[in-house]
Amino acid sequence: MSSDEREEELLRSVAFENAKSIVRARQRAERDLLATKEALENKNLELAGSLAMIRATLESTFDGILVTDGTGKVTGFNEKYIDMWNLPRELMDGGEHRKLLDVCAQQFADPQRYLSRIEEIYANAPPESTDLLELTGGRIYERFSTIQFLEGRNIGRVWSFRDVSQQKRAEAELREQREWFQVTLASIGDAVITTDTQERVTFLNPVAERMTGWTSSAALGAPLEHIFRIVNEDTRQRVESPVGSVLRGGSIVGLSNHTSLIAKDGTEVPIEDSAAPIRDAHGNITGAVMVFHDVTARRRAEEALRVADRRKDEFLATLAHELRNPLAPIRQAALISKAAAASDAQKRWSHDVIERQVLHMSLLLDDLLDISRVTRGTLVLRMQPTDLASMIDAAVETARPTIDAKRHALTVEIPAEPVRFSADPLRMAQILSNLLTNAAKYTDAEGQIRLTATAKANQIVIRVADSGIGISADALPGIFEMFAQVHSSTDRSEGGLGIGLALTKGLVELHGGKIQARSAGLGRGSEFTIVLPRRAATEVRERQSGAADTPRRPPSRRVLIADDNRDAAETLAALLRMDGHEVTLIHDGVGAVAAYEKLRPDVALLDIGMPGLNGYEVARKIREGSYGSAAKLIAVTGWGQESDKARALAAGFDYHLTKPIDLPRLSELVQPGSVTGTRDFSGD
Repeated sequence: MSSDEREEELLRSVAFENAKSIVRARQRAERDLLATKEALENKNLELAGSLAMIRATLESTFDGILVTDGTGKVTGFNEKYIDMWNLPRELMDGGEHRKLLDVCAQQFADPQRYLSRIEEIYANAPPESTDLLELTGGRIYERFSTIQFLEGRNIGRVWSFRDVSQQKRAEAELREQREWFQVTLASIGDAVITTDTQERVTFLNPVAERMTGWTSSAALGAPLEHIFRIVNEDTRQRVESPVGSVLRGGSIVGLSNHTSLIAKDGTEVPIEDSAAPIRDAHGNITGAVMVFHDVTARRRAEEALRVADRRKDEFLATLAHELRNPLAPIRQAALISKAAAASDAQKRWSHDVIERQVLHMSLLLDDLLDISRVTRGTLVLRMQPTDLASMIDAAVETARPTIDAKRHALTVEIPAEPVRFSADPLRMAQILSNLLTNAAKYTDAEGQIRLTATAKANQIVIRVADSGIGISADALPGIFEMFAQVHSSTDRSEGGLGIGLALTKGLVELHGGKIQARSAGLGRGSEFTIVLPRRAATEVRERQSGAADTPRRPPSRRVLIADDNRDAAETLAALLRMDGHEVTLIHDGVGAVAAYEKLRPDVALLDIGMPGLNGYEVARKIREGSYGSAAKLIAVTGWGQESDKARALAAGFDYHLTKPIDLPRLSELVQPGSVTGTRDFSGD
């Protein structure tokens, strides 16, 4: 083979090899292209799946979603967004965000504020933004937006909108409830502390702050036992708060007694406390609330009631004793009076004894009636021009037997010039005689008693001092209380109901004055000071008559007495007959009505508690009769309260007298000079 042939063969071989290489390369390229195409198709499928998933996610969310690119063009949204803003589909297809804004702005309470905020976001491009949008109709949307970055480049923003109207309403209601809770707990009178389940303080109201001495800011989060320290009043041992029991047992723990709260500064106050669990909506315990209050005032009131109850019992025992004491001499004097062997002198003596003891009983009853009237504010003073010296003389005369019986030395110092002022002279004499009698009773024999009076332009000061047993510092504050009596180690008390000083204080205050007691202590005497306003005394001109009055016997009157107590009726009848009156006795209500119609008396004295018909019923029947309008009806009863007088007035009585009857007053009423029908109930 020639060289040319060999060269051609070589070229053909090379060409063939190159062709095979090209074919192999093409085959490889075709295979790679097919693989790339398949991969691309797979990627497209994955992308389509992702896009479908994103679309499904957007449509399934509760939020309205809007996507815009960097130029403000709408590139995506979900159906929730369209529904939330009630937007037409064609507007969405236009893809202009600012056109959407103009339509949405019409739904806002403040459109300009909404649009300005969008411009601010576009201008400043914050990575994120959150806003609350208030729409008309009360709806509230929460808007959140975030920038989307790709390889560091801003490719647009995603806007999400959520309707939080219900949530915000719930938050507002919760806030209002909390404020109401805070205001309520701040305004109640009890102290309130709340804790969590670990007994750490979560709340104190102002009362709790004041009682514990801790401020809310300092107490919050602190263990309850540090803030609320309580001990047993008797044992002084530390006591667990009721909160622990509540958290362990889950039930309300009632009030505990005899517990003292130790405040931050160490002061103590007696309290009562209770606690209850705080539960969530599922019934789980989330804490406890404890309520407590200061019981100091109640303890004092309870002690005052106990003291008053004890004094009441002592008073009733004293009253029984004081009323029983005169009965013995009265009974004995009555036996002597009717004894056949008694001399006239003995009978006169027995009559004197009975009169004195009855007077003593009457004074006791008068004191009871007076203190009742003072307490109820129904006692009326009879103010008139009063001479200071005469008033003091009357008081000394009343107290003189008690003073002389114990051989006391009485010193009286009054102004030399006459002192006249406006007062009730009878009540003023009663005030001073009470003080003088008390001084005599509580001073050992042959003691010293001093009464001094000074007068100024606007007031009168009267002092009664003694060298007696004195008053302890403990007893002094309650010396003017009802049923209070001074007691000493030797019990020098000599009787009485324990209402004299209370009555005295009441009478002084009715005069517009004040009374004060002083004593240096037991065994060192006492001094009572009365300060009275000096009111001007208006002179009363005495009634003039052409000739001196000559004593003459009062005219005889026809009197009907109706009383089921025969002794009372017959003794009263005897006294009226001694005055020359014609008296008829009846002992029941029915007989009283019949006797009145038959006799037509000038005056009828009717007991209230009679059998058959009581006094009120008898009075009404008499007033209904043909002769009833001319009658003078006088109620005679042991009941002297204002309600009793009101009933008598309503029944038709002209006058009301309480037993024992004031005989001079009765004698005055029986006379024809007193006017029928004046309804005078002030004489009791």
